[in-house]
Amino acid sequence: MENSWNCNESYEKCNKTLKPWQGILMFLLVMLSFYTIIAWMQGRWGMYGLALTELYLLQLSVAGAKLLKQPLRAVFPVKKPEWMKIAAVLLYWISSYTLVIPLTMLVAYFFPEQMFSVSEHMNTFMASVSPLLGVLITSVMPAVCEEAMHRGFILKCFQSRINNIWILTILMGVLFGLFHGSIWRFLPTALLGGVLSYLMIQTENMVYPALFHFINNFLPSFLTNLAVGISGNAQTEAAGQQLMEQGLPLSFLGIYFAMACVVPFGFYTADYLLRKGEPGREQHRYISSNKTLVTLIILTILPMILGMILFLYGLFFDTDSLLRFL
Repeated sequence: MENSWNCNESYEKCNKTLKPWQGILMFLLVMLSFYTIIAWMQGRWGMYGLALTELYLLQLSVAGAKLLKQPLRAVFPVKKPEWMKIAAVLLYWISSYTLVIPLTMLVAYFFPEQMFSVSEHMNTFMASVSPLLGVLITSVMPAVCEEAMHRGFILKCFQSRINNIWILTILMGVLFGLFHGSIWRFLPTALLGGVLSYLMIQTENMVYPALFHFINNFLPSFLTNLAVGISGNAQTEAAGQQLMEQGLPLSFLGIYFAMACVVPFGFYTADYLLRKGEPGREQHRYISSNKTLVTLIILTILPMILGMILFLYGLFFDTDSLLRFL
């Protein structure tokens, strides 16, 4: 990976000044705000309070950079996107979402009431405004404001002392999971936060994680609303209530795990597209070695086997749960 920040004088200045403790302090300030002013705003004004929350996060990020006399273009780098990297972002999202689904459903299998009640509350919350305004508040604003906070200010603070990309990715993922304030959704949001941070570290361009964030917030909501439009709101609510009361059938969980078979090649291909234009990689082969190919094949087969085992076990030994759901 090319450390592009070493080639930019303003960013070198940023690296010399920003410290990890400043990023931790900013994160603690954000979390404290969530249980005070932000909770009050959202409780009083609903979706409009959520919009104010996003603007508050953006203001904190910019104010922190200004207070520490950092160049905004260095803390929040925005460059013209490349089509190859946009394709990589789309593939990263598909792979991430395909992995997030079984992780989310695994938690839902053991804690159905907590997981599905959160989803129902979020849908009700979003339905309080018009669809267009809902997209602006839940998809566009988080893609800008939350990314400015996490992939902008906080990540730059840690980059000043931590050079290992995987440590940075895991650390930022954990913080992003904690940021969302739900123990039931910690694992999925932490995973997404790690992928977002990896994109930012590799590209040093906030356009790519912002695009990923927008897609991740917009598409699932759009598909849910589409399903409600087809099947009807009453039927959708009834299905959600049934899942809360009876739980997710084990055979369904097996299907979700089997879907994760696309993840290994998806992530690998996305990473190949993301870094294809780097110096020295122009002639880099898609599959660099037989060992890489074998590893990818094994990682592809494992979720298929696990999913099949869960599906068949649920089909033959968890029939009561399946029949109640059907």
